[in-house]
Amino acid sequence: MEALLRGTLAADESGCVHAATAGDAVSLVWPLGYTVKGNAKSFEVLDAEQNVVARSGAPLNIGGGGAGKVPDNWAERDCAKDRLWLIGDVSEQ
Repeated sequence: MEALLRGTLAADESGCVHAATAGDAVSLVWPLGYTVKGNAKSFEVLDAEQNVVARSGAPLNIGGGGAGKVPDNWAERDCAKDRLWLIGDVSEQ
């Protein structure tokens, strides 16, 4: 969980939030309690305490690491496409 992914948050036509990178889109696996507020064009990601941790379109550094499969407790299983990234922390670039 010490790797770094750089990209911007975007939503696809199904409303699934992913990281747009220089390569392929990356499906993000957020910690339990995180939610998305807004719509596909403009949204914010909130942590379990309802603090904004990321916004759509903002360049981000996303700490964490790759995953081989979707965790059983992940609520957005239908959004798992492309590569998976387990999020450790997020900061703006």
